[in-house]
Amino acid sequence: MTRSTRNVYKTLRLVLLLFFAGCSDRLPVSDFARTPSVAITQKDTQNTAIGRLLKQEIDAHGGESGFHLLPASQDAFLMRISLVQAAERSVDLQYFSVRNDTTGKLLLEAILHAADRGVRVRMLLDDWNLKDFESGVEALNTHPNIEIRVFNPFATENQSALSSMGNYFTRFDQFARRMHNKALIADNQMAIMGGRNLGDEYFGAGSDFNFRDMDVLAAGPIVEKISGNFDKFWNSKEVYPLLALSIPKPDTNKVAQIRQELQLHWEEVMKSPMGTYLHESPAIMQLKKKETSLIWAPAEFSADSPYKIEKPENMTRSKPEKRIDKLADNAHHEFIIVSPYFVPLESGTRWLDSLARQGVSVRILTNSLSSTDMVIAYAGYSHYREALVASGVNLYELKAIGGKPPHHIFKGSSSQNSLHAKFYIIDRRDLIIGSFNMDPRSIEYNTEQVLVIHSKALAQSAAETFERTILPSTSFHVMLANGTLPSPAQTRNMDPLLSVDPGQHLIWVAEQDGKKVQYDYEPDAGFRRQFIGILFSGFPIDDDL
Repeated sequence: MTRSTRNVYKTLRLVLLLFFAGCSDRLPVSDFARTPSVAITQKDTQNTAIGRLLKQEIDAHGGESGFHLLPASQDAFLMRISLVQAAERSVDLQYFSVRNDTTGKLLLEAILHAADRGVRVRMLLDDWNLKDFESGVEALNTHPNIEIRVFNPFATENQSALSSMGNYFTRFDQFARRMHNKALIADNQMAIMGGRNLGDEYFGAGSDFNFRDMDVLAAGPIVEKISGNFDKFWNSKEVYPLLALSIPKPDTNKVAQIRQELQLHWEEVMKSPMGTYLHESPAIMQLKKKETSLIWAPAEFSADSPYKIEKPENMTRSKPEKRIDKLADNAHHEFIIVSPYFVPLESGTRWLDSLARQGVSVRILTNSLSSTDMVIAYAGYSHYREALVASGVNLYELKAIGGKPPHHIFKGSSSQNSLHAKFYIIDRRDLIIGSFNMDPRSIEYNTEQVLVIHSKALAQSAAETFERTILPSTSFHVMLANGTLPSPAQTRNMDPLLSVDPGQHLIWVAEQDGKKVQYDYEPDAGFRRQFIGILFSGFPIDDDL
């Protein structure tokens, strides 16, 4: 960044600080009525339908937990609905984003029905995308068995819209720190964790684009650890009751109207083939009939504290990242990375280079410029591609199906296919899956959580999904144009960021209609997206991506 550019940024920030100087801070959470609560124990829910379903297998596997991967969008959605429908005591949900669309409303309707049956529901949402369904969550929050809380909100009820905007500009360092965790827990017996938020694009129902993602169904002892982490967030001083927020409160008539709309929406879906399938709770029935099997294995749960956001980002480091680093440092032959927003920075590039020099096959799948929903993140990642490929790292970028040119530039994509899964595989023996991206935002800014599953069977299954996705019909293989790499002996003492031959350039190799194709630039992205990518790549913002 040049001195003149820094001066412009400082001047702009000073103007904003002066303009919003009169804005009041939000009130502390202690100023609002909020009763602490914790998860109902597994001992107290072992006689529920889900508890009875699992008891024999839990007893037979001596401390291990059961897992089932959910790579298919429809399966992931149906399993969520099934768990909510089967729950008898409690449902806990922790999500970064909930959409006001078909699948988002269906899940909220299932939650409302569970609450009507007497199930205790706790919903913990991030404030970043809450406005998408404010009226819906407000209506749910009036139910005596449902309580909704919000992580790190921009404003409380005492503040105006101007004050909220003031917080955004004058305290951006705090309000840019988000809760990225994603979990649904039923009766503290079964849970779903992974990359999916709640909305159509995560479950194959998006009209413009859909995400390729991966979740895992978990059962047994590990679920209590997921619930324990939920409780830490739920009772932390970073989490406010929904009633504390500056959201228009719905009156009795409005609540009744919203509930009626949700009920009509549910009844309409229930008349469809999908509704029949949902009504029969097939996912739970498949588990009961052993048609869907759980793989039992030792596992760990690794998560950031809710108080991570109180520390300066240059003083924080993600717990999931540290666990992944340690496992990868002990890799003998393979390290697979699947991360839609992959910005390794110089430190990460050197680390991956060191693994490759030790003989570890490092393979990475991320979004292409045509498939990403965040061009700015792709622009940051582009700074490290040459060094990674020159180090011997195999780099793949997911295609947009049909090469459909995207129209939304800064956020959102009209691509029919975008990567959103986040998982890591070490030596086909360890699978790490959750919300963690390999980028500065996950490492330093947001709270994240992952499951570390020590299972060759699950690692192999996830690896097979990876192998199918990197096929040349589905992804681009990013390579050096001359196709040759220096030997490890030649680069032993060289910095990967300084050893790239300036005469080399990248190519994107794939398959189209059964024939090999090669590009000298980011394929299928369109002029506007190419231009925006180049523009953002000139900004010194990699550390913030």
